[in-house]
Amino acid sequence: MKFVDKGDIINLTNLPSSSLAYQRGLQSGKVLRSPKTKSANMLSQILSLILLLALFGRAHTAPSSISLARTAEVCYDTETADLICYNPPDGDPQDVAIEDVAYIAACLRAYGAQIRTGRLFNMAAADAPDCGEWSVYVYGTALALAKHINSTVNTSVLFADIATTIDGCTNATPAQQAASLIGCGTSGGSFGIQVNTSNPAYTASTYPAGYTPGGMIIKIVASGA
Repeated sequence: MKFVDKGDIINLTNLPSSSLAYQRGLQSGKVLRSPKTKSANMLSQILSLILLLALFGRAHTAPSSISLARTAEVCYDTETADLICYNPPDGDPQDVAIEDVAYIAACLRAYGAQIRTGRLFNMAAADAPDCGEWSVYVYGTALALAKHINSTVNTSVLFADIATTIDGCTNATPAQQAASLIGCGTSGGSFGIQVNTSNPAYTASTYPAGYTPGGMIIKIVASGA
């Protein structure tokens, strides 16, 4: 925020908006606006603060859509469904912020809940050859990726289960968090989808024929931001 001495401030309160002095005052940034304008600015600041508090509070607004960036990758024997943290000496720490990882999980969970039966994330074998890797959601320092580790199957999982894979579940205990990707801390890592097999979505008639919830892992890596 830029501060100026009172002697430099141009009083625009009694000037018509069409006047040259008014326009120069706006361009210089050294202005004293009318009480009405000040009130509007104050309201704008309050609304901005409320928005920030909402973003970092317990409630998370679900995104209206998820955009998937798809890339062909390589199949590695070391990329399995086991929980792998990118810690030294074998891993490359990603330096992600834990709160960004938690935010991604919360948003994916909220997005999946927009459909009563639960929204599904589908990765067909034909669309993800050679262990294809798709960007699921990015926020701040963290990027969540979905990667096929079995290119012979069509995978369909609930967004809720992707979220659980990342943060352990809603209101997770320390033990549940430690057993999920968020338990890798700032290093990031990869983990097979933790499927809630008792969820009726997987046995419903709406579950896509020829698909399975297996064959895919979630990775938390640096976003590059």
